Amino acid sequence: MRKISGFIISALLLLPVWCSAQDTTRYPINDMKGVRVGIDLSKLALPVIYSGRKGFEVSVDAHIKKNFFAIAEGGWLNVDLKNDTAFHYKSNGYYGKFGIDYNLLKSRRPYSNDLLYAGVRYGMSFFSHEADDITIPSQYWPAVPGQSIPGADLTAHWIELVMGVKAEVLKNFYLGVSFRGKFLIAKPKDTSNPYQIPGFGKGTSNFVIGMNYYVSYNIHF
Repeated sequence: MRKISGFIISALLLLPVWCSAQDTTRYPINDMKGVRVGIDLSKLALPVIYSGRKGFEVSVDAHIKKNFFAIAEGGWLNVDLKNDTAFHYKSNGYYGKFGIDYNLLKSRRPYSNDLLYAGVRYGMSFFSHEADDITIPSQYWPAVPGQSIPGADLTAHWIELVMGVKAEVLKNFYLGVSFRGKFLIAKPKDTSNPYQIPGFGKGTSNFVIGMNYYVSYNIHF
């Protein structure tokens, strides 16, 4: 099963690179009017990859000047984890990210629709979490059951450094993959660390690495 999953992931990662070599209709970047709207396929696959998690993420980017693109991303994440002998944890929330991308290909390929880009994002998340039926194990004494973490509304803020590619596979249709280093700059103010921060990742870490896999469509005005 792991070999099959690894093959699928490798194929998905290489697909935008292969597609970028295909013959598509090309036009100067300054003529690319409108916005590109995308959906993160990796978030749709969460229930299959990680039991007890589901989410959704969209992105919108637009060319603003020369090699620069303004971009906004936003989504939702729900976590419902239950261990019959240890805990029941729930969280739910929304997030938004805003930033800019720089296309590294334009100086070499002025009439290409494909992008190899580096960028930066500012992210923020608004979510709630709670836990009950927590059992505290002990090596010497009986386990202590029935503990809980009361519900709380939390916020978090972070910075992302992004590197990615977007390849036009059909006219106006793009596939893309991005890799992100995320730095938490404002932690949730709570006595217990959240298991997951929507849009960021593991709540116990100040730095995480993430990946997104998008399918997008360029809407012309």
